Amino acid sequence: MNECQLTAQDTTNFDADDEWGKGKDCFTIERNTNEETMVFIPEELSEMQHQIRQAGLPDSNEVGQLFNEYRMFYSQNADIEAARQYIRERMERHESVILVAEPDPLSNGLICTGFVQLYPSFSSVSMGPVWVLNDLYVHTDYRQQGIARKLLQAAKQLASERGVLRISLSTELSNKQAQALYESEGYAQDTKFMYYELNV
Repeated sequence: MNECQLTAQDTTNFDADDEWGKGKDCFTIERNTNEETMVFIPEELSEMQHQIRQAGLPDSNEVGQLFNEYRMFYSQNADIEAARQYIRERMERHESVILVAEPDPLSNGLICTGFVQLYPSFSSVSMGPVWVLNDLYVHTDYRQQGIARKLLQAAKQLASERGVLRISLSTELSNKQAQALYESEGYAQDTKFMYYELNV
C-alpha cells in the first residue's frame, strides 16, 4: 500500500466554526508537525475563557452528545445512545484521540463546547505515525469565538509531542472560510496525490 492510500480519509468532516462540507468535491491538506512554525494567536483568542484538554472516558457522554449533533447535520438520524457508545468504544480501544474545549468557568451546564477527533494511522513511505483529523465540531451557542482554531492548535501541539509526522484532513472545495482557517494554521493543499474511495 502506498502513502497516498494510507492518508486517504473520510471526507465528511467539519470545516470551521460554522461551515461544513458534504464530503464531495473535496481536496486534502496536510500539516507537517515536524516544521517549526510561528503561530500568531489574535488577542481576542488569547483572552478567551476556554481551555482545551484531551477527553477521557468520563467525558464520553458529553462528547457523544456533540457527536450526535455533528452526525445529524449530515442527515443522520438522531441516536444519542449509539453516538455515546461509539465515542466510548473509540476511547476504550485507544482508536482515536479526542480533544475537547470547555468554558472556564463552566456555563449553561455544558462541560464540552466543541471537540476534535483524530484517527491514528501510519505512513509506509515515511515509516512513521500520521493522524487523520476527521471530525471537528463546535456547539452552536459557542461559534465565532475562535474555538475551532484553538482545537486545531492543540491537536498540532499534541501531535508534535507524540512524534506524529503530519495531520491530514479534507474540506469542500467551495468552503473558502474553512480553507482560510486551515491555511492560516499552516496546512497546505496536497498537489501530489489524488484520493479515491470505495464503499464496501
